[in-house]
Amino acid sequence: MKTILKSTATILVAIFSITTSAQVIKSSSNSARKIKPNVVKITPPSKQENIKLEDINEWLCPKELLRGDREYDGNGPRVKCEVNIRLSSNQREIWADIKLWAQETVHDWSTTEGTWTRKVYDAPYGKTINKIVSNTGSRTEFISQAAGFQFLVPGADVQAGMNKFFEGHAIPFEVLKAHGVVPKEVIDAHGAPLKLTGEVINNLVSSYFKGNTVYKVPSLDGALVKFFHIVGDTGGDDISNDDNCNDDTRIEKIEFFPLTVEFK
Repeated sequence: MKTILKSTATILVAIFSITTSAQVIKSSSNSARKIKPNVVKITPPSKQENIKLEDINEWLCPKELLRGDREYDGNGPRVKCEVNIRLSSNQREIWADIKLWAQETVHDWSTTEGTWTRKVYDAPYGKTINKIVSNTGSRTEFISQAAGFQFLVPGADVQAGMNKFFEGHAIPFEVLKAHGVVPKEVIDAHGAPLKLTGEVINNLVSSYFKGNTVYKVPSLDGALVKFFHIVGDTGGDDISNDDNCNDDTRIEKIEFFPLTVEFK
């Protein structure tokens, strides 16, 4: 009888051991299935770079007559020009939206306006642009002067000439800094518009002749455009009525500052 009980106990212990081992193995297997590796997705850091936009060297002349006739007759015109840039939907291109408005300064207020869109940048192969970091817009305005007008004639009041040309608008600090014509520490030390010297103005505002008098002027708001080159009054009818911009009010050229962008 003792032998039978001992054998039975031995069998029960063996069964218990096997069952426990199976449970441990099953538990370990379940634990192995539940544990997932801690995968961390690493996003490459965005990289900022200075890029060079393509200057607009194409003549752009408005043809729409909004008021008056097509002749300014030496009365101005008052000119306003604006450029804004934007990313394309594929984030690989930058496009510029351009607007030119000009109006005679006396009755009958001959007025024209035109808008254009031009591509100014293609991203390098394999890159996309996350965002534009620096200024995305610039505008300027001035009154076109009679032929031969100069700021820097001997004895001239330079500031008075600037006020007449820009109608009292000052060139902002950010634009002066971008041009580097005034030391940054000098600009930072002043809380009001600087009285610009003739030498500084000569580096910022000028005119040259290319069939017509072309004014080369800085931005008055936003350091996107370095220089606007614009023809105001001409020798004949000023507002174009065809696709030939020769001898018409027009944008001659637009130069851009380097642009800071963030690539993906």
